[in-house]
Amino acid sequence: MNYKKLKNIWETNGVALLSGSLGAALILPALTESLFSSVYCLIAAGGLLACSGFTILQGRHARKEHHALLARESILDVVFDNIEIGISVFDEQYRLLKWNARYAKLLEIDENRFTPETTFQDILSWNFDSYVNVGDDRDAFIAETLEHMDGRVSGKADRQFASGKIIEVSFNLCPDGAFIVTVSDVTATRIADQTLRENEDRYRSMVELSPDAIVAHQSGFIIYVNEAALALFKLRGRHDLIGQKISSYFPYSDREALAPYFGSADNVEAIKGLSPLKSKVIREDGGQTDVEMEASALLYGEGNVLQLVIRDISAQMQIEDFLKQAKDEAEYAAQIKGKFLANMSHELRTPLNAVIGFSEVIISQIFGPLGSSKYLEYAHDINASGLHLLELINDILDFSKIEAGEQKINEEKVEIDVLVNECIRLTQQRAIENDINIKLEFDPLLPQVFADRRMIKQILINLLSNAVKFTPTGGRIITSVQLLENEGMKISVSDNGIGIREGDIERALTPFVQVDSEKSRKYHGTGLGLPLSKNLAEMHEGRLELLSKYGEGTVVTLYLPPTRICHKAA
Repeated sequence: MNYKKLKNIWETNGVALLSGSLGAALILPALTESLFSSVYCLIAAGGLLACSGFTILQGRHARKEHHALLARESILDVVFDNIEIGISVFDEQYRLLKWNARYAKLLEIDENRFTPETTFQDILSWNFDSYVNVGDDRDAFIAETLEHMDGRVSGKADRQFASGKIIEVSFNLCPDGAFIVTVSDVTATRIADQTLRENEDRYRSMVELSPDAIVAHQSGFIIYVNEAALALFKLRGRHDLIGQKISSYFPYSDREALAPYFGSADNVEAIKGLSPLKSKVIREDGGQTDVEMEASALLYGEGNVLQLVIRDISAQMQIEDFLKQAKDEAEYAAQIKGKFLANMSHELRTPLNAVIGFSEVIISQIFGPLGSSKYLEYAHDINASGLHLLELINDILDFSKIEAGEQKINEEKVEIDVLVNECIRLTQQRAIENDINIKLEFDPLLPQVFADRRMIKQILINLLSNAVKFTPTGGRIITSVQLLENEGMKISVSDNGIGIREGDIERALTPFVQVDSEKSRKYHGTGLGLPLSKNLAEMHEGRLELLSKYGEGTVVTLYLPPTRICHKAA
């Protein structure tokens, strides 16, 4: 065999050479015919070695893929056995092929019952007695379940156990006719869903039955109204409101104030800060109703909507208008009364002073003795009655001036210890007549106070006179003046008299009110002493405090603020 022939064999059978022993069988006879072809012998030997190596590599690769496949199957088995959901595999004949422990546990079936002969129908039958709401016929339940799966690629159903547990059973059909069943515990989810639905139903019922109009809108366009809203707007059907602009039912003059209530619900925090707003609703018949409106943001779909609670306050507004009118009329009447009494000061006091003056002339017998002692007795009665009447008139006129805003305060520096002593001397005689002891307690080196001397004197005389009036014979009265650190000054008048019941203290400070009708007959007066003193104290930025215990006594204290204290220079 020459070179050209060997070359043709190589070119024709080159592929076979690379395939194994056939290449060697063709080359070796050719090499024996000619030493000239020794080079080609070497090439053939190399091809044989290459083919042998290729075969060995193919075997190793196959073994490697086999081991990798086993490893992957091992990993899948681990995942299959440890996944949180139950999984089972059935063939096209509904025979159980594979399952995990979670599947048996969720179905509450002993895993030892599962065998290669177990069918899907067997599992349904085993669980029939554990399920609720599946009817009374076991065979009908199995047939219905299989019918539900027939011809479907996938599906799911909830099963509830008598224990209350709820599982979701899903199936998915495989291309070869087998199918996979998964089971998961959805008890918490279903209970939460049920609770949410019940809450939604309750909220819907509350909204529908609410006496207040409730309107939900999205960017100003109405999307929901309740029955109360239809009544408020005087409309028959919801379609008359839904889709309309909410702003068209309110006055144009209120648009600026109502803009946050009719705009977007995106800024939830800003909506939370909206306070109730009063406006008017323009009804379909053209009438207007006073309303108060509150806004809140609600989640609706993927965005927020504004819910408006609109309350009809027309009756409330009418009452407020009526009360305001009555208040204005009462204040006007009080001003008229105050002005009338203030203007009557001269007319009342002038003849009364004449009565008092002439009675004093008669008592003094300036123009000679009286013919009868009875006349002198009557003159004393006339003088006493006149003085008492003058005292009452002065109290009424002073109180009326304060109410009318015509009482002026004339401030000056007052020696408070001197003033208190003067007031005690003016009431001392009556106390002595009733065998009542008045004791005076002073802090040393009392400072002056910046006040109206006449008003402070009037307060103290009122307090001392009341103490003498309501303290029985043999009683005692203590008047004390004390400087309080950083709190001003307090002047107290305390007695161990009849006292006042706790429920009557407020009445005692009310003008023209006597605490007890029996006392009012025994103790004469207008009931203006304490109220007048209280007003005079407040005119000095101070206050009057009354503490009393029925049957034990009363303490009335005048507090003057620190701004009224005139501290002496060091």
